[in-house]
Amino acid sequence: MKTDSVFDLPWRRRFAAATFAALFYAPVAQAGNEPFGIWLRPEAGQQFSFYDCGGLLCAKLVSVRNAEEQHAVGTVILRGASKSGPKEWRGKLYNTKDGNVYDGVITLKSGNELTLKGCLWGVICKGETWRRATATAGAKASDKAQDADE
Repeated sequence: MKTDSVFDLPWRRRFAAATFAALFYAPVAQAGNEPFGIWLRPEAGQQFSFYDCGGLLCAKLVSVRNAEEQHAVGTVILRGASKSGPKEWRGKLYNTKDGNVYDGVITLKSGNELTLKGCLWGVICKGETWRRATATAGAKASDKAQDADE
């Protein structure tokens, strides 16, 4: 009777395959439930990094299309938003255009789409839909974000 041992080649192959699958598929599965990553604001051509900040959700501008907006890269637009539903976070949104802070709601519509809504006095609201940036664009924005942090 033959038993599998830790040193048997088939066992190691199965273990390696399982480990690879766990590492590869876990981030993909989580991407559908969390907004972390690089998001594109299509009408302005800006990219924002959404990240965990002490168990809360934060976001900052990491890339701009127009050179005259370059000074705004690194600006935190969302600081400390708390989860208020399965795919919803509430916090304060900073508008880089007018310099005002609004009550904000971030809703993850899918793994590749989220909406941001900013409200003044809880009644006058404006929203936008953003798309998850492509891997190439996200890598470039991530590099810029790291440079801005240094």
